[in-house]
Formats: sequence, C-alpha cells, structure tokens
Amino acid sequence: MKSAKSGKCRTSLLERYAMAAIVTVLLAWAVVAYVRALFDSEDPPALHGVGLAITVLNVVMIALLVGGVRLGRQKESRWRTASIALLAGAVTASVAFYGIEPDFGGGFVVAMIALWALFFRLPLLVGIAASGATVLAVSVLGAIFRDDGADLGLLIAFMGVTLGAAASRQGMAAQEATRRAEAANAVLAERSHIAREIHDILAHSLSAQIVHLEGARLLLSRDGDRVQALDRVERARNLARSGLDETRRALATLRGDVPEPKEALAELAEEFHASTGRPCDVQVTGAPRELSPQAGLAVVRTAQEALTNVRKHAPGARAHVVLRYLNDRVELEVTDSGATEPVLELGGGGYGLVGMRERAELIDGTLVTGPDGGGFRVSLRVPV
Repeated sequence: MKSAKSGKCRTSLLERYAMAAIVTVLLAWAVVAYVRALFDSEDPPALHGVGLAITVLNVVMIALLVGGVRLGRQKESRWRTASIALLAGAVTASVAFYGIEPDFGGGFVVAMIALWALFFRLPLLVGIAASGATVLAVSVLGAIFRDDGADLGLLIAFMGVTLGAAASRQGMAAQEATRRAEAANAVLAERSHIAREIHDILAHSLSAQIVHLEGARLLLSRDGDRVQALDRVERARNLARSGLDETRRALATLRGDVPEPKEALAELAEEFHASTGRPCDVQVTGAPRELSPQAGLAVVRTAQEALTNVRKHAPGARAHVVLRYLNDRVELEVTDSGATEPVLELGGGGYGLVGMRERAELIDGTLVTGPDGGGFRVSLRVPV
C-alpha cells in the first residue's frame, strides 16, 4: 500500500512538472511571437516618434498587467483595490495602443487577460459594464482609424472573453456553495461522532458499574463478605465519576486533542486491574508515530470496549493488549485468557462489537473478532 501511495505521489509530481514545463514553453512562444509581430508591424517600437509611444505603451500595459495580477493574490482589501486599478490601467493602455496602431490587434491580448482578471475582482454587473465599455471603445477607434471599420473578429473575441469569464465566475460561485454545503455536512458528521463517543463512553461506564453492583448484590443477598461488597460499590462509584470525566473530555478529544495511544492504553490497563484484580499487560512495538484524531480515537475506544467485554463476559480472565506500529498501518490486538469464574447474566444491547466494527469502517480500517484458544481476541487494523 505504501509503495502504491508513493507511486501516486511521484506521478502527481511529474504531472505538475510537465504542466509547468508546457505552460513555460507556451508562454515563451507567445512572447516571442508577439515581439516578432510587433517589430514586423507598420510602426515598430523605436526611441522616437510613434515608435517611442508604442514602446512606452507596451512596457506600461505589460507592467500594469503583471502588477495587477500579483497584487490580486493578496488578501488585504487595499491591495485588492490597487489590483483593480492596475488592471483597469492595463486595459486603458491597450486601448490607447490600438488607437495608435489599429492594424495591430496583438496588444489586445493584454486587455483580454486584464478583463478576465477584473471579472473576478469586481461585482458581476460592473465587470460586464467594463467589458462593454472596452468593446465600445474598440468599435469607435476602429471606425475612426481603420479603413475597413471596426475589427469584427476582435469584437467577437472580447464578447467571448466576457461570456467565458462570466460563466467561469458562476461556476466558481457554485463550487463555493458546494464547499459550504460540504463544510456544513462535516459539522453534522462531527456532531454525529460526538454522539457516538458519548454513547460509547456511557455504555462502557454503565456496563462496568453493573458488573460491580451486580457482584455487590449477590454478595449481600448471600450474606457474603460485606467488605468485598462495599469495595464493589466503591469501584462502581469511581467508574461513574470517570465516565462523567470522559464525557466532558469527549468534545475536546474529537476536536483533535487525542491522548497518545500508549498513554491511554496504560490508563485502561490500570483501570482493568483496579476493577478486576487481574493483570492487563500492555505491549507496544515499532516506532510510535502521530496518528490522525480519528485513528487514535478508534484505537483507544476499541481497546476500552474490548476490555469492558472481558470484564463482562470473561470474569477472572487476564487481558493482554498489543499495539504495533507498522510501515503502512497500526494494529491493536486485545486478547484474554478466558473466564475462570461464573459469568453473570447482565442485561445489555450487545452492540459493543458492532460499534467497534462501525468505527473501524469509518476510517477504512478492519476489525476481526473471534475465539482465541480458551479466550477471545479483538484485532483492529488502521491504515496510516
């Protein structure tokens, strides 16, 4: 899996390099073609007369275009205003160049690029008005200075740029609306995760309390050791408190403040030992790495639910937890040695394994459960 992902990354990088190279070659070709056509025109650039005016206008309109595009990338409103002014200046300089050299339409490439950029910085109606004013200016100048009147092809090109920019802008607005809808869905998904976490926390806490309270009830009903019964009640009380604390921490946990799995597993092992009197060994192999909040949460909650099931369904069993950090995934394995005491018949919905499996599937992981010798095994695999 890792090699496949690396291959995709390399392919994407090569595609970007190839696209950048193609754009660079096309841009260089366009510049060379423009300069060559400019010097082949009736009034080529020079240091005097009309040629000087052409030289100055070309330098000015290209400088304004580049400056306007670069400033348009800034987020501050003052730079946005400056960008609009520079782009409008580029269009004006291009129109002036057309008035001086009406038979050379190449200068309007700059005007078209500037108008396209302006469309995304101005209100839609203002952008259309600016494009219409440019088309009108070209028509008037063509009628005055050209023998055959306005350049119809140039006017059509301007109208095409206007329609294309307007359509592109509307498409971007639709994409933005889609992104907002996706963000709203993400918020709803997060709330759903919060509800799931609170459900799991309360299910774990309440089921463990039932184990202790049922044990205390049996001891008291059979005139058993009252000290032992009191100890069971105190453990249930402590579990209730810890359940409330975990519920309060659920929101922070789901927002990314997930404890390190190693630390969380050690705490769960201590809690298992305190509540059952049986050991719970924790083994971590491989180089620890930072997991996503969802992956870290899945590991911790799966271990918690698995140990709760050991307490409920395998009383007297020892537990063993193994966390493995591998190259492309993290594996969690929780096993027990099997029940050595009578199993209490406790009420419950039986959704523990289903909830663990659903949690794993949400992050493209897998959960495998089943008998393991005399005990039971829960194995979680989470891709990194």
